[in-house]
Amino acid sequence: MKKILLVEDEKMTRDIYVTKFRETKDITVITAITSKDGDEILKNEDIDLMVLDIILPAENGLLYLERLRKSGNKIPVLILSNLEGKEYRQKAKELGATDYFLKTDYTPTELVELVKKLI
Repeated sequence: MKKILLVEDEKMTRDIYVTKFRETKDITVITAITSKDGDEILKNEDIDLMVLDIILPAENGLLYLERLRKSGNKIPVLILSNLEGKEYRQKAKELGATDYFLKTDYTPTELVELVKKLI
C-alpha cells in the first residue's frame, strides 16, 4: 500500500481529499496542517508522495519545498493550490515539484486518479 502525505490547512478541503483517497483502498493518507507537522511525519513514516498546498500557516508550501530540497529530501511533491499565476508554477518546478495542479481544475476524484498514476 502506498502512503501519501497531504499538507493542507483547510479542514474541509483536507477532509474531502482524505475521504477520496481512502476510497481507493490502495493508498494510505496521512495529513499535516503545517510544514512543521509535515516534518514530524516525514521523520517517522515512509512516504511515497507529498501533496502540498502553497498557502499554509507559518511557512508557505514553496518555502517548505525549498527547505526539503536543500536538506536533501527527494520525495515526489505534487503542488495542489488555488494560486494560478505562472510564477507559482515556475517556482514550484524550479524547486523540484513533480507537478502543479490547480484545485479548481480537478475534482477530488480526478486528483486521486492523477496521484495514483504518479505513485
